[in-house]
Amino acid sequence: MLVSLGVGAQTLEQLARQAFLDGQYAKAKPMLKKCLRTAPKDARINYWYGASCVETGELEEARSYLQFAADHKIQNAFRYLGRYYYLTRDFDSAISNLETFLSKASPTDAGYTEAENLLQRVKAEQKFMRRVQKVMFVDSVIVNKDAFLAAFRLSPESGTLQYGRELSDAVFSECKQEEIVAYTNEMGNKIYVSIPDSAGRLSLASSYLMAGKWSTPTLLKGFPETGNSIYPFLLSDGITLYFANDGENSMGGYDIFMTRYNSATDRFLKAENAGLPFNSTANDYMMAVDELNGLGWFATDRRCAEGTVCIYTFVWDENAKDFYDIDTDDLELMHRAAEIVSISETQTDEDAVRKARQALFKINIDEPSNQKVNPEITFIIDDLKDVHSPSDFHNAEARALFEQYQTKCNELKVIRSDLESKRVAYSLANAADKLDLRDEILEKEKREMELTESLPNLAKRIRALELDSNKSE
Repeated sequence: MLVSLGVGAQTLEQLARQAFLDGQYAKAKPMLKKCLRTAPKDARINYWYGASCVETGELEEARSYLQFAADHKIQNAFRYLGRYYYLTRDFDSAISNLETFLSKASPTDAGYTEAENLLQRVKAEQKFMRRVQKVMFVDSVIVNKDAFLAAFRLSPESGTLQYGRELSDAVFSECKQEEIVAYTNEMGNKIYVSIPDSAGRLSLASSYLMAGKWSTPTLLKGFPETGNSIYPFLLSDGITLYFANDGENSMGGYDIFMTRYNSATDRFLKAENAGLPFNSTANDYMMAVDELNGLGWFATDRRCAEGTVCIYTFVWDENAKDFYDIDTDDLELMHRAAEIVSISETQTDEDAVRKARQALFKINIDEPSNQKVNPEITFIIDDLKDVHSPSDFHNAEARALFEQYQTKCNELKVIRSDLESKRVAYSLANAADKLDLRDEILEKEKREMELTESLPNLAKRIRALELDSNKSE
C-alpha cells in the first residue's frame, strides 16, 4: 500500500509539474496543493505552487511559498517574488528580488528578459511614487468602452469631443479607427485628432476650418517618437494639451501625458507623464477638463471587466495642485491614493467636494451631451455602394424608410447619452430624487431596447428595396 501511495503521489506531482510548465496554472494549483500536504518542505513544489498563485491572482497565498523556495535557492522564486512585490506595490522588495534573480541567472535563461523589463518598470514607477498628486475624486461610473464619451459632460466653453468615426468630411478619412477621438475647440474652427504618421503610428494632428472647409490634418511637432498618441484635449489657454500615449514612457498600456505649445518654435514641448493617480499599469486615457465648472474627467480600464471602462470625475483646480510627501506622509494612505482605492478617502475638503457635486449634478440634468449627433449616416447597400442621405436612394419607399432609419439612429444616440448622464445623476441623488430618476432610466432603457431590436430589421428592408430597384434598372 505504501509503495502504491508513493507511486500515486509521484504521478500527481508529474501531472502538476507538466500543467505548470504548460502554463495551465489554474489546473496545476489544486494538484500542487495536494502535493504539499505530503511534501511541505519540497522547495520545488513550493515554488510551483507560489508561482501558480501569482499567475492566477492569489497574491497573498503566494508569498510564503515563494519565500520558502527562495530561501532554499530556487532561482526562479526570486523572479516571482519580484513580481509579487511589484503587484503589491512594495517597490524596494521587488527591486531586491529581481536584482537577485538577474545576478544568478544567465541572459539566455527563460524569464531573464521579462525580469529585466519588469525591473525597469518597477524603478520607473518607484520614481512616480515620489510624486503622487493629491486629487479629490467626486464620482466614478462604469460604462461601455465603445460609448464612453457620453460620460464626459463638458460645457460648450470647454469645446467638444466626438469619435473619429463620426467626422464626415473627406479630409478625415484616416480618422475612422476605433480608438480615435477628435477634440474641437470652443470656437469650432480647429480640430485635434490622430492620423497615421510615416512610421504607421497614430500621431496627433490639427485641422482648421477655412471658408467652410476643413484643411487636411497636419501632424503636430514635438510628440513622443514611440507608441501611439491619441485622445487629445486642449485647455482654454490654447497651449496646454493632454493626450494618451502607449510608448516607452508609459507605466503600462496607455498613459495620460501633458505638453505645452511653444509659439517661438512652432512645436510642443517634451511631454510629461501625468503621473499618479491618473496613470497605472492599465490603460488610462482621455483627460478632459471643464474649467468653468471646476471638474475633470479621465477614463481607465483598471479593475474593469473586458469591454468596459471607468470614468472618474475629479475636482479641477490648476492653481491648487498639491503632492504627497513620501518622507512625511502616511505611506499606506499614499499608496491607496495612487491606486484610487477609495474615493471618499480623497475628499479632504468638504466644501470643494460639495460644490463639485452640485456642478456635476446640474451638468448631468441641464446640459446636453458634449457629443455631436451626426445627421449624416453611412448606410451600406452592398460591396459596391453606400449612401449617406435620402437623396442618394433610387427607390422612393427605401428613401422614406431611410429617413426613419436616420431619425431612429440619432434618437438611439441621444437616449444612450441621456442614460449615461441619468445613471451618474442617480448615483449622486438623494432618496426622493432617485425614485424619479429610476422611472426615467427604466423608460429610456425600454426605448433603447426597442430601437436596438428594430433597427437591423429596418435596415434589411431598406437594403432589399434599393437592391431590387437597382436590378430593375
